[in-house]
Order: sequence, then C-alpha cells, then structure tokens
Amino acid sequence: MLPLRIDETPYSPEVTLDKERSRFEFYGKCYPEDANEFFKPIIDWFREYVVTPNRETTILFKLDYFNTASSKRIVDILNILKDIHRQKKVIVIHWYYRTGDEDMFETGETFSEIVNLPFKFTPY
Repeated sequence: MLPLRIDETPYSPEVTLDKERSRFEFYGKCYPEDANEFFKPIIDWFREYVVTPNRETTILFKLDYFNTASSKRIVDILNILKDIHRQKKVIVIHWYYRTGDEDMFETGETFSEIVNLPFKFTPY
C-alpha cells in the first residue's frame, strides 16, 4: 500500500498516512474550501487500509482548528477506523489540543463518544 502525503497549506493540514512506517498523522489547521474534495483521498486510503491493517494502529491528530465540514469528514474517518477495532486489533487515537483550548478538548471527547474508540488526550 502506497503512503499518502499531503503538504500543509494555510487552510489544510499536513497529512501523513504510511502503513509501512505506522505513521498516521494530521497536523495544522483544517478548513479547506472543499472539505469533501480534500478528504476524499484520505478516506479512500483508510478504506483500503482497514482491509488489512497493522496489528497496532495509532492515529495522531494535532489540529489547531477545523471547521464543521472538516469535523464531519474526521468523524467519517473515525467510523472507518472502527473496523480495526472490530477485527480485535489495537487502535488508539492521540488527540492533541492546545493547553486551555477546552473547545478542542471537548470536541475530541465528543468524537470519542460518537465512535466508541479509545482516545488519549494530551495538551501541548
């Protein structure tokens, strides 16, 4: 499976999805003009990945901001990742948020409750 790498822009995050290196990371701000278009290759990549995932999958989200359209796509990704959990493989979501950013922390908690996956919350 080929890695997927998307460079950060002022409106979209850096994304690294690399099965071989077990790197699944999202960094930056996320409010692209067209969230569906931005997230399509990411969602397609994860749909392929969950067919034969690694024994352990750790996803890192370190997003300073994202808009409503992006939050919907993030939940779509998390719902796809539930297939890994159903396969009795290890999946952990690392949710980083700025110290004092209660909104981002609470959003992560809400996502965790919606998809019922283990999240680890870390302020920075």
